[in-house]
Amino acid sequence: MSAIKILVVEDEVITARVILEELTQLGYVVTDTVTSSEDAIASVSQNAPDLVLMDIILRGSEQDGIATASILRQEFQIPVIYITAHTDEATLERAKISEPFGYLVKPFDEKDLRVVIETAMYKHRMERQLAEREEFLSTILQSTSDAVIATDSIATVTYMNPAAENLTGWSRVEALGRDVTEVIRLIDENSGDEIANPVSHVLQTGQVTYLKEYTAVVDRNGIQKAVGDSISPIRKTSNSVDGAVLVLWNISDRRKAESLEVEKIAINRALSNEKEISNLKSKVMAMASHEIRTLLTNILLSANLLEEINYPREKKLSRLKRIKDSVAQITALVENMLTLGKFALGLSNFNPTLTNLEGFCREIVEEIQLLDANQQEKTIKINFSCQGERQQVYLDKDLIWYILTNLLSNAIKYSDNEVNIQFDLLYENGDPPRVIFSIQDRGIGIPENDLPFVFDLYHRASNIINVTGSGLGLAIVKQAVDIHGGEIVVESEVDCGTIFKVILPTG
Repeated sequence: MSAIKILVVEDEVITARVILEELTQLGYVVTDTVTSSEDAIASVSQNAPDLVLMDIILRGSEQDGIATASILRQEFQIPVIYITAHTDEATLERAKISEPFGYLVKPFDEKDLRVVIETAMYKHRMERQLAEREEFLSTILQSTSDAVIATDSIATVTYMNPAAENLTGWSRVEALGRDVTEVIRLIDENSGDEIANPVSHVLQTGQVTYLKEYTAVVDRNGIQKAVGDSISPIRKTSNSVDGAVLVLWNISDRRKAESLEVEKIAINRALSNEKEISNLKSKVMAMASHEIRTLLTNILLSANLLEEINYPREKKLSRLKRIKDSVAQITALVENMLTLGKFALGLSNFNPTLTNLEGFCREIVEEIQLLDANQQEKTIKINFSCQGERQQVYLDKDLIWYILTNLLSNAIKYSDNEVNIQFDLLYENGDPPRVIFSIQDRGIGIPENDLPFVFDLYHRASNIINVTGSGLGLAIVKQAVDIHGGEIVVESEVDCGTIFKVILPTG
């Protein structure tokens, strides 16, 4: 470590020589000894000493040592130690203003000289390090893209960086000394309601507070800017909160990007739905054309045969039944197509009404037995039971009618001539309460490989090739169940029968 360089400013030549010798003996380097303020300033400029020993009274100089020390402090940032025989209060008060690094009262010895010099140099090094740190931190705060605003203990603004000026629309000069609520106005992005500034809460509790999601700053010009981040307490001691610092991140660009992404997703979803609807239309039209053309061909063929004069009577009756069956199938197909179209286009309204389910189910059973018994040469028996605490519930009667009639008709269709169906209604008082419809037949069953696909559009089981159908019914049933927020499950075994369970929430 190099020796400390010292300039001695003393108007008494003998005293200056003594100080020079003492400094040299202590291992310091004396850059110069001068007698006036003018020579002191010139010597500092030329020799750049580390420290100045300054006599307060400089006879023959335009300025005394105190005035000279102030110049050296301001222009050269050099520490000054006063050497003086004057210790009156007036002199000491003047000396304090120049912020000296120590005093030596004449006469002094080498020990006093060394202690005051080493203390002054240590203090000077600490001050320089502190100044460098402050400058470094100031540079960071000035350069950061986050808005930083500091307040004192009564929420008055004491600091703002350029990012905070941009965010709030307030200049630093205008904002300093104002209440932080004037400078930072917060609102809820979604509702537009004003949000209490959290600085007061932080000052009271001493706890870090984070801004809620969708918080925005309204700047001085009324422009809304989405922000995030936190407010933290400032503590000089562990027992007191001396202020707060707000660190705000302007996330307006991110919010715009999020909004654009949401719009993009919505557009893509709409395009996807449009594509699905278009594909659905094409499939339905293709399927319907094929089915209806086949049925109309059967009707036309039967009608032509009935026109023959000698056509046997028993065959006429068979042909008439075939015409009726074809018309019934066309009617069912058209109704299914219309229903499926409503679901696909979102035109099917969900209208739950207060319903007596037990009575409603009994009406469906009676209707199904009458219609299917007349149309099919089968003996049909539907055993209906109702369990649980009977009550009226809110369900969409039209959709429930479609679900139950479709499942019961399928149970009849895929059973032998002796039809035996168990139809159960169960009320469950859970959370939420729900109803369970169970329809069990003893028909041909569904192959295991087909079970995962029974609710897919157009899917028909591999063992019903000779039974007419469109593959639409169960797909529509599934959508009707989904609209209710329910679920439908199926269990089946070939040649043993099938159980469909529909579970719908009622609360």
